Amino acid sequence: MVAGVESTRESTGARSEPGARPRRSVHIRLLGPLTVVRAGRVLAQPASRKVRALIGYLALAPHPLSRSHLCELLWDAPNDPRGELRWCLSKARGLLDEPGRHRIETAQDRVSLDLSDCDVDAIDIANAMQQGVDGLSAEQLGTLALRFDGDFMDGLALDRSPLFTGWLTAQRRRFRSCHVTVVEHLVARLPLGADESLAWLEKWLQLAPFDRQAHALLLQALGSRGRWREGEEQLEAAVRAFDAYGLDSRPLREAWRDIRAHRACVADDHDRGKS
Repeated sequence: MVAGVESTRESTGARSEPGARPRRSVHIRLLGPLTVVRAGRVLAQPASRKVRALIGYLALAPHPLSRSHLCELLWDAPNDPRGELRWCLSKARGLLDEPGRHRIETAQDRVSLDLSDCDVDAIDIANAMQQGVDGLSAEQLGTLALRFDGDFMDGLALDRSPLFTGWLTAQRRRFRSCHVTVVEHLVARLPLGADESLAWLEKWLQLAPFDRQAHALLLQALGSRGRWREGEEQLEAAVRAFDAYGLDSRPLREAWRDIRAHRACVADDHDRGKS
């Protein structure tokens, strides 16, 4: 089953502090375009999309996978799927293996990727989410949030590989949800209206443009800084977007009205206190 590869994989070692990154010589970035960094040097990305797809799939696999499964996943009945798989594995070895260190492992017709000495952003994020992010500090959450550099395996698409396409779509949805969760918790840790908070609220809305909570918090942050004109512009842009998709924008207007009314009450109390 393709879905089975979605399980969290413990390949980068235990962490005493969630979000921390141990010193490792090889870094594999999957949250964004596939990137392999060895000893601080970015290696050339494989030209073959199938090789990149194979690396990403094996990286998240919680157990060795059969060659027949990988052939079914990546090829739509080619003349020699096992031959093509061998070629892809050879190219992957050229990227990931080092002298005396073989990360692509094959045994009894099964294939696996040993990442025990590698730093893999997607695995770190998945493990952090499994452990829970509720107790993390703003600094820890910020470290996690900065590990996202785009969608999972950004820019990759395979023609005539429906099983892989379905898996890739699910992973992108999964990690985008993780990104939103991390940013949401980070915003909750930061002072409302602070520059950093505003920046992360904007990122939240980029990821989830119809999240009413994010819109309300951004309006509240702008109001707290007296940026009423920007708040009005933000509200109108959001209302247009909601209306265009047939979504209820009334909660946004009500939230803005409440923010302005609260600000007016605070101002009146302040004026009475001075008189």
